[in-house]
Amino acid sequence: MKAAAAARKVRGEEGGPAGRGPDEDSGPVSVVLPADLRERVQAEARRRGLKLSPAIRALLSERVQELDDAEQLSRAEEWQRAQVWSVWERMKAGDHDEASRQEIDSIFDEALRGARRPRAR
Repeated sequence: MKAAAAARKVRGEEGGPAGRGPDEDSGPVSVVLPADLRERVQAEARRRGLKLSPAIRALLSERVQELDDAEQLSRAEEWQRAQVWSVWERMKAGDHDEASRQEIDSIFDEALRGARRPRAR
């Protein structure tokens, strides 16, 4: 899904021309690709029905998005670890409440009763 959206943006079908935003440097970038990499990118361009430059922009955009997503995931995992350690430290210090099986069942029973009621429109 993201790849198709990136390709549409690169072809100029979504928003303004790629790399031509008001706060972006809109000048061309020249990069020499080794022959084997160029062949791989050209093959991907053919698979996507793009010319070489739009394919390079799409691949670059997708990779940068992957890096951003990985960073966001890393931050989320870090937060989760901090939460687990916090709970673990509280448990070691004896600061934890335990719920009985009866309390848990009661909470779920009440929630299920609420879910079965006809909803007012």
